[in-house]
Amino acid sequence: MKYWISILLVVLSFNVMSQTVNKDKPSTFYFGLEQDVLPYFLKGFIITGWTGRNFMRYRFSYAQATNPKFVLGEGIDTDRVNAFGLSFEYFFKENFEGFWIGPGVGYWTNNVKSVMNEEIINESVIFSLGGGYNFKITNWLYFTPWVAGHTRVSGTAPVEMMSTVYKPAVFTPELSVKLGVKFPVKSH
Repeated sequence: MKYWISILLVVLSFNVMSQTVNKDKPSTFYFGLEQDVLPYFLKGFIITGWTGRNFMRYRFSYAQATNPKFVLGEGIDTDRVNAFGLSFEYFFKENFEGFWIGPGVGYWTNNVKSVMNEEIINESVIFSLGGGYNFKITNWLYFTPWVAGHTRVSGTAPVEMMSTVYKPAVFTPELSVKLGVKFPVKSH
């Protein structure tokens, strides 16, 4: 656990990296909303909001999705995931355009049902690292192809059911596209 906390602290230190910001130019505070296509393909939904200034933004998301059958273990009928996440994202350009990268933390609840209708809940703390590219469509509209890797920090032990064993994936890759809007709020 100390290993993961150390990694998290190092990655979160991106937030305190010094940057050259023109003090005479007022910085712009932004907030925005995003929709990711992946949860909808997986019979779910997502709610995402973010806020930020200069090169750094903070994103909160809540999603529900059903894991596809081809990733389920033997004897597992459904695995419905509820995921809360907080991400810290660094952009290499101002106004949240272009490449971004950042870590995140999350809390996942897997609601698992066996083929014999047994049900269990598996809870996990997640560490994520992701990145993508914001393509500007208009001053307020953009889309982002992105990729992330999620590692379970807790909730990794197999869970025995009467008819089978649920084995949580320790690492989960993710690839998707987001559509987002951003709204500037001028400040000094």
